[in-house]
Amino acid sequence: DARPRAGCGMTLMIERTVRKTIATHDMLRPGERVVVAVSGGPDSIALLAVLCDLTSELDLDLHIAHLDHGWRGRASEKDAEFVRRMAIRRDLPVTVGRVPPSTWTGAAGKQSSREALARDIRTRFLTETARQIGAHRVALGHTRDDQAETLMLRLLRGSGTRGLAGIYPVVDGLIIRPLIDVRRREILTYLRAKHLRYRIDPTNHDTTYTRNRIRRRLLPLLERDFNPAVVDALSGAAELLRDEDAFLDAIARDEYARLEVRSAGGAVELDAAGLGALPPALRRRVLRLAIDASRGDLKRVTLRHVEQALALLQGSGTRRAVNLPDGCVVARDGSILRVGRAAKAPEAAGSRPASTLGPALCPVPGEVPLADLGLRLRARVVPREDLRDDLKTGGRDRAFLDADLLPGPLLIRARRPGDRFVPMGGPGTRKVKSFLIDRKIHVDDRERIPLVLSGDRIAWIVGHAIDDRFKVTPSTRRILVLEKESR
Repeated sequence: DARPRAGCGMTLMIERTVRKTIATHDMLRPGERVVVAVSGGPDSIALLAVLCDLTSELDLDLHIAHLDHGWRGRASEKDAEFVRRMAIRRDLPVTVGRVPPSTWTGAAGKQSSREALARDIRTRFLTETARQIGAHRVALGHTRDDQAETLMLRLLRGSGTRGLAGIYPVVDGLIIRPLIDVRRREILTYLRAKHLRYRIDPTNHDTTYTRNRIRRRLLPLLERDFNPAVVDALSGAAELLRDEDAFLDAIARDEYARLEVRSAGGAVELDAAGLGALPPALRRRVLRLAIDASRGDLKRVTLRHVEQALALLQGSGTRRAVNLPDGCVVARDGSILRVGRAAKAPEAAGSRPASTLGPALCPVPGEVPLADLGLRLRARVVPREDLRDDLKTGGRDRAFLDADLLPGPLLIRARRPGDRFVPMGGPGTRKVKSFLIDRKIHVDDRERIPLVLSGDRIAWIVGHAIDDRFKVTPSTRRILVLEKESR
């Protein structure tokens, strides 16, 4: 019988593909704890099975997480029970969450609103589960077919380069997608070969959902009449666009730093003439960075909003404004384009104050005043033996770092779009913005949190976290003590 041999071959092929994906994107490292998102459907069951088979090889500590959205009543409860029983059979810990039915009241009848809300809730649940158990990664079961569907969906919606880049294999060093190079049909063959059961969500067959129509009608049509390898073609295009998006994003961030005149109190001011002189592709990206820095996200900000705001650059210089979602305003004030909660009257010439949080330099040892915050930051160096009992607790107002890794002077400034650091115990970098959002810090307050940098690396998010790369270790000889004091 050739079927068992074919199944065995598929199992080996998928495991090889997943190993390569993990290595290519540096998804996992030995000894890491991983939250595996398991809905009970075929993709998530295959993800769990593959990671279980690779556990010994990769030295992984797996933890299952399942979120019951409560959409399908008793059927949803059966999905949750199915996942619980699977966790017991595999001797794995499991966290099951449930969304209260009242959550969906405001989104009733609005497919896009409901789907977006569901994604946000699921992401928060998985992130919070990872935080509670000390996990390094959250693994999701997206496949190559999901990648192709996403690109097509966003193409039909008129997305730009970033949207067409599709699903990223790794997000913020936390979310990973080990199956992103595996086809869905390969997964079904794999599950049959392994004799693994799974649940089917009937809403996946509901073609009132745009994604389902793309999956069940459009892509099969394209595959049959235009290109038998359309899924691979679309996925490959998304990969190319991700590389180009990353390249343009790096340039845009440099331009943003050059054009930023002021950033304080949740508002960002840009040099209007400099912004207008950029090529259109960079102009849009820089403005989006400013909007993101001011609002904390880009939700519901469309290309139409961005183009309307950029049209202000072509005006005569008289004050005009464009309203964005959630109370954000983009206003032209002479030579300044301001993004913030409300437009302010222009400052008198030459009287514009410096950014609330610097930039300022702090000598080591020494101190620097942060006058607008009513604070002072002090740096001192002490021998390790003088702090025997205090090293494990820095607190909100004090941080202990390896002095030999931070010779000084240290740069003190506010957060900028794209800032990243390595959280204590973390395997990789994470966006400062995402970290502060998870800590429930309001968007306006995020701009008033000083960052302490050594070169271009963040050493301390004052009052919140230090960077793992500068922590005190057994080999540390001298300790840098950073203290925040009220003036």
